[in-house]
This record gives sequence, C-alpha cells and structure tokens, in this order.
Amino acid sequence: MKNLISILCMGLSMLSMGLYGKNGVSGDLRWVGTRPPTDCPVSLGIPFLKGELEADGRVVLNDWDGADIPSDCWPLAYWPDGSVKWLGVAAVVPGEAEGVRFETAGKKHKAENRSGAKVRVDEAGSFFRVSTGKVEAYVPKRGSCLLDSLRCEGRTVGGQAALLCSTQDHPSAGGEAVLHFTDYRGQVERVTVERAGDVRALVRIEGRYANDATGRKWLPFTVRFYFYAGSEQIKMVHSFVFDGDMDRDFIRSLGIRFEVPMREEVYNRHVAFATADGGVWAEPVQPLNGRRILTLDGDKGWQGRQMRGERIPAYEKFDTKNRHLLDHWAVWNGFRLSQTTADAFSIRKRTHADRPWIGTFSGTRAPGYVFAGDVSGGLGVALKDFWQSYPTALQVDNAAARNAHLTVWMWSPDAEPMDLRHYDDVAHDLEASYEDVQEGMSTPYGVARTHTLTLVPSVAYGGKETVARTAAMLAEDAPLLCTPEYLHAKHAFGVWSLPDRSNPKRARVEDRLEDYLDYYVKAVDQHRWYGFWNYGDFMHTYDSVRHTWRYDVGGYAWDNTELASNMWLWYSFLRTGRADLWRMAVAMSRHTTECDVYHLGPFAGLGSRHNVSHWGCGAKEARISQAAWNRFYYYLTTDERSGDLMTEVRDAEQKLYDIDPMRLALPREKYPCTAPARLRVGPDWLAYVGNWMTEWERTGNTTYRDKIIAGMKSIAALPYGIFTGPGVLGFDPATGVLSYEGDPDLQRTEHLITIMGGFQVMNELMEMIDLPEWNRTWLTFAREYKEKARTITHNPFPVTRLTAYAAVKTGNRELAAEAWDELWHVWHNDKPFTVRRVEVPEVPAPVDENPVVCTNDAATWSLAAIYMQEVIPE
Repeated sequence: MKNLISILCMGLSMLSMGLYGKNGVSGDLRWVGTRPPTDCPVSLGIPFLKGELEADGRVVLNDWDGADIPSDCWPLAYWPDGSVKWLGVAAVVPGEAEGVRFETAGKKHKAENRSGAKVRVDEAGSFFRVSTGKVEAYVPKRGSCLLDSLRCEGRTVGGQAALLCSTQDHPSAGGEAVLHFTDYRGQVERVTVERAGDVRALVRIEGRYANDATGRKWLPFTVRFYFYAGSEQIKMVHSFVFDGDMDRDFIRSLGIRFEVPMREEVYNRHVAFATADGGVWAEPVQPLNGRRILTLDGDKGWQGRQMRGERIPAYEKFDTKNRHLLDHWAVWNGFRLSQTTADAFSIRKRTHADRPWIGTFSGTRAPGYVFAGDVSGGLGVALKDFWQSYPTALQVDNAAARNAHLTVWMWSPDAEPMDLRHYDDVAHDLEASYEDVQEGMSTPYGVARTHTLTLVPSVAYGGKETVARTAAMLAEDAPLLCTPEYLHAKHAFGVWSLPDRSNPKRARVEDRLEDYLDYYVKAVDQHRWYGFWNYGDFMHTYDSVRHTWRYDVGGYAWDNTELASNMWLWYSFLRTGRADLWRMAVAMSRHTTECDVYHLGPFAGLGSRHNVSHWGCGAKEARISQAAWNRFYYYLTTDERSGDLMTEVRDAEQKLYDIDPMRLALPREKYPCTAPARLRVGPDWLAYVGNWMTEWERTGNTTYRDKIIAGMKSIAALPYGIFTGPGVLGFDPATGVLSYEGDPDLQRTEHLITIMGGFQVMNELMEMIDLPEWNRTWLTFAREYKEKARTITHNPFPVTRLTAYAAVKTGNRELAAEAWDELWHVWHNDKPFTVRRVEVPEVPAPVDENPVVCTNDAATWSLAAIYMQEVIPE
C-alpha cells in the first residue's frame, strides 16, 4: 500500500512539474512577485528536454478556468537534433486570470482569440505604423524622433519623442577652466521590425547622438519598442555605448523627451509623480486655490473635484467675478522630481523657464513614474530602477502650452557631470592593492548602459489612485516564468538542485545557502550599492576594521563577476523562485554585461577585472564578457538586448591575435609558442566555449560546434590533457585547435579553470556533445585535480565541484564524503554564520556584518553546494 501511495504521489508531482500532459508537455507558470492587478504583457522562455518539442512546435496558454490566452511562439535555442531547447512565448495575461498553464501543441494549433485584438505593423514610405487595438504608434525611419505620434483609442496623447544629451568639456569650472557646453539629439539611422506576431511586435531603432552645428555623431544607441495586442502599455529599452573622450566628454544630462498634447484649459491639466511607499504628489497646472473660492451656481466644491481629476467647466461658464480669479491665479509651467541619491528626491515647480524653482516636497525613494496630461488624455512613463540608478529625474515643461514636454532623465541635469576617468592618476599595483592597472587600459571607451521604460498612454487623467497603482505595478515588474520544479526537470542551465531539507545534513546546507543570500540582500541596501554605473554589482572584499567594504582599494572593490557571482544569484533564484533574488540577479546581469564589458573599440568583446573603477583594471578578459552570464536573463525572458550581447562575443577569441591574456604572467618570450595566439584552458577557453555553444544552439551554425570539438580533441591529445604545460597553451582562433610545444613533462594546475563559469558551461555542453575522449579527459581532470594542485603547484584553493563530479561519475562514495568534508571544513563553514550589529558612532549608520565574508567565498561555496545537493546529497 505504501508503494502504491508513493507511486501516486510521484505521478502527481510529475504532473505539477509538467512531465506529463494530455497532449504533450505541460506545466504551470507563476508570477515572481506580486501578480499584476490588470492585463499584463509578458514574454518568457520555456525549456524542453531533447526531442520533446519539434522545431515547428508551439505551446498554448490557458488560465486555470480553461480559457485560452492568445500567444506568439518562436524558438530561442535548439538541441543538436533540431528539436527546441528553449521556446519564446509572448502573451497578454488577463488581470482576472488566477493562474496560467501551458501545454505543447502542433504547429497549426492556435488559441482562440476571443477579444479579436491583434498587433499590426504597416509600413509606409517614411514610417512604420504599429497598432495594438488600443494604441497606435508612428515610428519614423529617419530623423531626430523615435516616435512621431502616439494615439490611444483614436485620440492623440503623445507627439514627438526624442533622445537628448548635453556635455561639458571639463568636470568643473574650477581654476582657469572655461566650460564649453554642447547639446546633442538622437539621430535615427536605421529602423527594423525585429519581430511581428499576432500578439507582440518589436521595432528596433539604431542611431547616434548628433550635434548639427559641429557635425559630431557619437554615443551609438539602440532603442526597442515592444507592442502587445490589446494592451496600452509600450515597453521601451534604451541602450547606449560610450565612445567619447573621458577627459573631455563629461555628460551633464541624458534623457528621453516626449511631447504631450494639451487640449483643455490649464486648470484641467494635471501632473503627477509617484513617491515613496505608494504615495503620489499630484497637482493641476493651475490649482483652483487662492484667497477666494471658485463658485458656479453656488457650488463651491470645484477644487476638490479638480484634485480628483474631474473635469472643471469651461471658462465661459463662470461669471465675471470667478473669471477674474481664473485670470489671476498662478499657472505652473514646469515640474521636476529629482532623485539625486538612493535616499533623497525632491519635487519642485516653476511658473516659467526663466523663473526660479520653488520647493514643494522631498522624500526618500521614488519609484520613477510620472503622468502629464489633461482630463481628455495624457501620457504616463515609468523608468525601471529609478532610485537605484540615480542620479535620475522626471520633468514636465511647457505644461501651459499647446504641447507639454515630459522628459525622463537617465542622468539628471541636477547632478554633477558624469566623470568616467579612472579614480586616480597613478597605479597602485598588484602587490599593494591587488590592482593591475596598465597604461592606456583604464578606459571607459566602449562600455554601455541599458535602461527600461514603460509608456502608458491614456484617454484621461485617472487620479492619484490610478497613478499609485500603475507605478507600483511597473516598479514591481513581476515576470511570469516557469516554476523552479519545471526548470529543474528540464535541466535548464545544466545541473542544479531544488531546496531540500529532508534530513538535518541537507537542511544545514540550505541554511548556509540562505545565510549568504540574506546577508547580501541586506548588504546591497545597507552599503548603498546603487548608482548609474554601479547598481547590480557587489563589492569584492570586506574591511572589518573600517566596518565597510573595500570600495576604495584596487581589486578589492567592485566584484565584476570575479568568481561567477552572477551565476550564484541566478542558480539561487532558479531553485527558490524568490522575488528578491530575481531583482538582484537581473540587476547584476544588466550591470556586469553592459558596464564591465567593452562593446566597441580595441577591447570589444572583452571585459575588465575587478577594480575601484569598473573598467580600471588592465586585465581585459573573455571570462568577464562571456555569453554564459547573459543566457539566464535571455532564455527566461527572451530579452533581445541580452541576445545582442551574446552575439557580440561569439567571435571574441579573435581578440587573442592582439591581446594575450597571459602577456605579463607568462610572457611569450619565456615560453616559446608558434601558434598565432595563446590562452589558458580556463577561464579563457571555457569562456569561448560558452560563447560558441550559445551561438550554435541559437542559430544552428555548426561552425561554432566544430570549434568546440576541435578544442576538445586537441586538449585530449595533449600529454597530460588539461594539466599539460606551464598554464598557457598555443591556440589558433581560426580553427579552435589548442597546442603545446614546450617540455612534454611539464604540468600545472590552475584553480581558476572551472570557478569562473566554466564548470556550469561544461555541465550543460556535455548534454549536447558526447565525445568519449573529452569525457575521459574531463573526468581525469576532476579526479586528479586536488592531488596535483597540492603536489605540483602547492595550491590549497579547494575546487570542490571537481571532486563532486568525479564522485558521481565514478560512484565513489569516499570521494563524495571527501567533497562534503572539504566544503564544510576547508572553507571554514563548519563555524556558525555569525552576524553582528555595529552601531553608531562607530559607523555612519548601523550595519550588520560578518567580518570574514567575501564575495568570492560566498559565490564559490554556494555554487558548489547547489551542485552537490543534486548529485551527491549527504
């Protein structure tokens, strides 16, 4: 009887994970965070095992009541046999849907579209017209506007939209410096319809910021507009690359300006800003407030109606006395909310551009939503991670004119100018500060930044409650994703474990994993790891004497993905589904793959090692730019910007002709090599392998598969496999072949080989490529690494994942026990995770600290534990 119950329970569990379905694979989807209260556009990825979904297959979505939810589907990645590995899905989930499920179906099956709404893209000579059934957008193919107009339910609520930038040529006017200012406006050079389905259309705009007077064009940008059938929301993703002179191009402001037509009397026009904790600051352009009370036919309640967003009668309806009041009450033409730090915003307003701002309100953390319009239509705009990415601002100008200007400042004009120079004018070297600064390499030329906005056109001002609800929903930005159980069952991103507290030993592991995560969730806020160029990154090492992280000490400052900290967050999210981890993982992906990586220039395709300045270190390496960091966000959400970044690095190995990663540590003149380039097996070659694997699975281009296989075979043929040589091998970027010409008896171990993402990449790759000689080489490396590290290089750094891999592949229980002993004792995690409170005045504000925690240890230990909980559970 017990066995029967177990079988029944297992079957129910498999159903919940999507292993069985009446017509194929099925599963539940879940909101990560608070379920949106209204219809919500979503895009997500769904993984499948090899052979489960044919190349032309699709899924259908239903709510829990069985009602169809129309969707678009497209392949994101393929297995080597041509079946779908990841499928992209786009839909608009009804606000009343309690839950959403998916099920595989044939190519011809489409969900019933009960609303009849479809997104439509029409091309005219000079523009594209996109209609969702609720909004229409006109996108010019050339010129200085991203949008020419925006209509909501047949009414024009938005005019031209443009990108703005201003610079100055010195950081300040101190000394004898005379500042020169230059204004730029985004110039559209290319517009393409990147994808157009029944439910979602995606328009991509490319261009550069330009100044007509000087003829200069710089800051290449990409803007994507996402439109969804039946939805008024338009998602906008703006990315730019800095290609200026860090000594002369100091950005004063960077923003996106939208025109908002104003049709009504000034007292029927409204501006609203969302404020902290669900608050709203909202005022009419002309408040009905003064010494006297406005009346009409004895009714004195017009100010209250005005503040609720109700229409106030036309000017002509009032008598001479009340018209006099309307003629003389102040009209406010400009409004600005400035978020100057992570903890402070201010709201000000003014009557004219040449009149002073007056203060109205100040607060802590604004969610980044503004509305401008009148009682017959307007535009709301949200900037994601508004306070986290300070200095930002939201501004409304010309509110009393025919066309108001709503500007979202990604870099606020209220802030100091953006200064991208290295933090010091001298190098502090590896020995003193763990800092590898090299001449001419501490440059921001080629780094990037991405912002996400949401446009919300409307046919009326909805009042404070609507503003608060919309702001909260867009700030939450809760995605719809597959469940952790489904992702785990489909081996999404390789081998990892679900949380398991089934016995005290397993519970102990889970406790420590949570200790680390909760500590960093709190550290982000307590130590204010925020800002335009910083948000998303962690610090590297803690200073227990100063009670702060070593933000100002060379290579101990910003982490820049050092030991796969972003993978730590992503696998932690995959297994738990925690919304706070989702936000941290997304922020880290956005930061580390944009700001820590070069997207053009001499270092394009490479990233910078950890430093006080994100781009300050002279070590420019592929392991920092590798596609492996972007795969999570791309495949889980279909984010096209992440796809761009993975495409950028598919041929990053070509940089090895110019930049040898071991040029200083193992110079070529000391270690002769006739190959055209050199690299380490890890982290270099394994980073390139991840790039090639991703390009192969996304496009089916077998050239990249062949490069992987060529490398595997050539490494396997070396005298000691991965251990061969002094730590660097010859490499041919054209063929992918590795070689060695030195002493055939020379061996070396390197702990960095697998702890910078390479181990996880190989776990996933070996499901795609089964090469016996490589499988033997990899297992030999895992089985012998620990002993050779001790005897050959005398390196005590534990790479516990390798011991665990060898244990599971050989079935050796002693190795498994050794791996767990090493994880707990060599890493000193056998001691309690102790957090102590440090109070003022010892610190500027109270902080919680564990003096021995560092990000390298937290990420490495956690990734090992997550893997071992799956393959060799205690």
